[in-house]
Amino acid sequence: MTLSDEEKKALLDARLRAARESLADAKRSLDAESLRGAMNRSYYAMFHAAAALAISRGVAHRKHSHLIGFFQKEYAKPEIIARQHGRAFQKAFEDRSEADYQDYVKFDAHQVAIRIQEADAFIQAISAHLGV
Repeated sequence: MTLSDEEKKALLDARLRAARESLADAKRSLDAESLRGAMNRSYYAMFHAAAALAISRGVAHRKHSHLIGFFQKEYAKPEIIARQHGRAFQKAFEDRSEADYQDYVKFDAHQVAIRIQEADAFIQAISAHLGV
């Protein structure tokens, strides 16, 4: 990915804004008892935050699994960002996949609330690492 510093900053800001908007959407969905939607949006909050982190390194990933792998290898495993966030990101991806593609999956509100809390902490950790 070849971007000027200004373009990289703008894209990074856009991804973090998308992360925060997705987190807010997840909270609204939980309040409306749309648990599958809340699970989806909590994952995408994490996805956009991780994408911002990748952009800060000049990296772009087209596949979710590649972005998750990048985060695990470059940040969670060496504990640059706490490993718990890596586990939460992986679990959020699995839950989002179930929410989006399984016909009979059910989540309870407590489980979804935990995922939203993890997404919030994930965004905060990445924002702190990036200094924004």
